[in-house]
Amino acid sequence: MAVQITGNLAQAKALIERLRADKDKAVYIGFPAEFDKPVEGAENFNLASLAAVLEFGNEHIPSRPFLRQTLSENQEKYTVLFTQLFKQGLQIERIYEQLALVAQGDVQLNIAKGDWVVNDDSTKIAWRLKDVKDPKRRKKLRATLDPSSIKKKPLIWSGHLRQSVKGIVK
Repeated sequence: MAVQITGNLAQAKALIERLRADKDKAVYIGFPAEFDKPVEGAENFNLASLAAVLEFGNEHIPSRPFLRQTLSENQEKYTVLFTQLFKQGLQIERIYEQLALVAQGDVQLNIAKGDWVVNDDSTKIAWRLKDVKDPKRRKKLRATLDPSSIKKKPLIWSGHLRQSVKGIVK
């Protein structure tokens, strides 16, 4: 049995050729090593490690999958964008750069606006007292704080993690 495909396959062939030309390129979203820095106050713990703990959780911190959730929920959006840019004739690497930028923004937005498990009372208090260096004053203030009065968005301590998300093409 022979199969014959007829019609204008020029676009399909063009796509195959363009993809072959950049087959070793890919879009990465997260905390690449070349941009990674230690977490303030914890020199042996970097942002990528912090992001992994926040993403997957541990015995004390609930999972808040800001990265996986964003990429999963926006997969169709990225596919449509790729198709649109390809039809406009952009080079594959330029398309990847645009996708990286859009996905980076989506992850940053999800960190800030996502519906996450609320912070524990101890986290809220620690955040409120983060700039108080005197131990006696900290202890006194800790006793007077009502955690329910502290409105603190999970995943946002200083904004540094959110600002450090990068979309890159390699």
